Amino acid sequence: MVQGITLSRSSLTALIALSILIPVACGLGLAIWVQKIPEPPLHAVVRMDRMWIEPTSSQQAQRLVPAVTVKNVTQEPWRNLSIGLNKRFYAQEPKGIPAGGTVTLPLEAFIARNGSVRFPPHQQDVTHVTVFAQIGTGARAVSEFDIPSDALGIATAPRKDADAGWIEPNAPKPSPR
Repeated sequence: MVQGITLSRSSLTALIALSILIPVACGLGLAIWVQKIPEPPLHAVVRMDRMWIEPTSSQQAQRLVPAVTVKNVTQEPWRNLSIGLNKRFYAQEPKGIPAGGTVTLPLEAFIARNGSVRFPPHQQDVTHVTVFAQIGTGARAVSEFDIPSDALGIATAPRKDADAGWIEPNAPKPSPR
């Protein structure tokens, strides 16, 4: 009859400690020595705008509301577009934007991440816009925009000049390592 291997209490404790410490040490080593791959920049421009909202019923009138417009300045279409306002309110356009195209979303369509609060366009200014989209390679690209205070004085009608008022993205931030 073959006898099994027996472990003492201290040997079993050491084996359990090593089985926990070795994976933790490997994970910490990866976190320290592996460089973070930055997200590719999204080549976009944004502007604060106004747009007409069609009535939902025959009793409502058409209204002019504040909006944000995002323009794809590349030669490739984007998918799964997501726009963030002030790092708190978000809206999505799953169809994305075709090459050279634009999308305009009313500020009242933006909702807090938890879904409980809509963006209050007449009570809060837009100071920061973040645009995320899936580019042709399948990667998620991102651009951030600080909105200058003079861009907040939006015209009282939709812009007739399609090339006016565009805001360039912030300079990419250097990698923390």
